Amino acid sequence: MKPFTWEEIKLVLEEELKKTKAIMTFGTIGSCNVEHDIDLIITKKPKSKSSDFYKEIHNLFYNLDKYLNKKYNAKSICFFGCQPETLKLSNFTEKDLAIYRFIYTSFPQISKDWAWALVPDENIKSILRENYICLLGQTNDLFSKEFQANLYYDCVFNYINLYDRINSNYLDKFLIKVMSYYINFLYKKKLKLKAPIIKTEKDVKKYFYELCDIVDNLNKSFVKK
Repeated sequence: MKPFTWEEIKLVLEEELKKTKAIMTFGTIGSCNVEHDIDLIITKKPKSKSSDFYKEIHNLFYNLDKYLNKKYNAKSICFFGCQPETLKLSNFTEKDLAIYRFIYTSFPQISKDWAWALVPDENIKSILRENYICLLGQTNDLFSKEFQANLYYDCVFNYINLYDRINSNYLDKFLIKVMSYYINFLYKKKLKLKAPIIKTEKDVKKYFYELCDIVDNLNKSFVKK
């Protein structure tokens, strides 16, 4: 048994969400069973910078981890896909909290991410309306005209969501190695840019947020065209 309940975790998250400005919706999808994992969908306000959005997410889960560590000598481990591998690499223990985190900057990004997993008679909008329980914002916010806009580089933000290990509780040296590989891939292969040199955890965050700004600016340039 975990030393904490979902209701306690929910209260911590709601307090942290009061500090945010770039997050549009933040909520659960699924059973909220802390003994297994918590599934969260987090979306960005359309007019907010993606770097600000990710900074708020990282800081929120950093503070949740700090809370669990101080009160229970436990930790939170965030991931997207590859759950067994991530938990193993994070030295997961029975008292730790596993968080499956879906992070999106537009509704078309959700559609691209979920399409492969749905059978023909399943509908993304229906699934969200019936199962997405918001701690911040409302489910209907996902269907606003602005959030429904199709952005040219939605695919890159899907990669960013997949590759983000900043709240995975990896050892610093390993985090730097993993994130350096992923960030370099996105700079060089997806954006055809010179890859940065990453030597420290500070560099990881610096170039991760820089990457978000680059993709935002590229999306803006395609809108203007």
